Amino acid sequence: MTNFNNNNISLIGTGNLGSAVGKHLISSNNNIFIKGFDLDKKQTKIAKDSNSISSESKSYVECIADTTLLILAVPTSSTYEILENIKDHIDPKTTIIDFSSSKRAVSEWSKDFLPNNEIIGIYPFVKDDTLLKINWGVISYLNTKITATNFANKLISDFDGMRINMDLSEHDSYVALVESMPYILSSSLINLSHNSSSWKEIFRYFGNEFLEFTKISDKDPVKSFSSISTNNDMILQWVKLFINELVVMEKFLENNSEDKIAEFINKSWEDSLMIKNNIDPNFSKDENIIPTSQENMLSLFIGSKAASFFSKTKNLDKDKYGFEKRI
Repeated sequence: MTNFNNNNISLIGTGNLGSAVGKHLISSNNNIFIKGFDLDKKQTKIAKDSNSISSESKSYVECIADTTLLILAVPTSSTYEILENIKDHIDPKTTIIDFSSSKRAVSEWSKDFLPNNEIIGIYPFVKDDTLLKINWGVISYLNTKITATNFANKLISDFDGMRINMDLSEHDSYVALVESMPYILSSSLINLSHNSSSWKEIFRYFGNEFLEFTKISDKDPVKSFSSISTNNDMILQWVKLFINELVVMEKFLENNSEDKIAEFINKSWEDSLMIKNNIDPNFSKDENIIPTSQENMLSLFIGSKAASFFSKTKNLDKDKYGFEKRI
């Protein structure tokens, strides 16, 4: 889109996200210069060799010199250290785009350390491992004004994306649910599986479903700790809600409530199917949420398997729990 032609940009954090941003900006703009810095020197070298940055900096201060835009693509806990280190050296005209997970924390820190600099938060809703043509959450900080907003819009436009406005609490609650909670649940299952010597013995034989669900616990522990420790109040609310869900299931199991268990499983399956097909599960199942009730037309929208579920023209033979009979 060439929104950053003839710009000097600083990029702190040259991991997967930072490098992807830098690489695209360099490839899609003319006469652009991006200085990069990362505490992991190997990451910086890889970024330079892959043309994700134009030059390697040796420090935070060196990286931010003579720059119009600073992009922070680091864990939230690292953001505090960076802001503290650059506060006496950054030009007040330098605008900052922050990619960290906990926006409320960074908003407060930037107000304390860099009261004269504009900063804005951004969150890419990544799908299929690409930043192109996706939705981007834009979060206004205490220091956000028109210049920072314009830079965020330019960045999103450069990636051919769609802007979604989010407030600070909305973003942090979302991240608590979709990033931190899966990590906590995954790690908890890993811990449970190791409490018994017999489980330890058969761990290598676990099926793909268990391994896939717990795979997220392989994430960088520094990033995971940073996300959890700087957003603990939002995560705590989701933990309490999750515990309530488990307590409900606990009662079903204690009372051997087969009907309730079947209802729970059916609803989860239905809601998951609707979400995957961009349909709000809160809509009434009786509403005409699909343009047509004909199965051949439904298949064009959501696939044959989903079509057979949503179609009102086909009466399925079901058992007493509401499941379709297989035999």
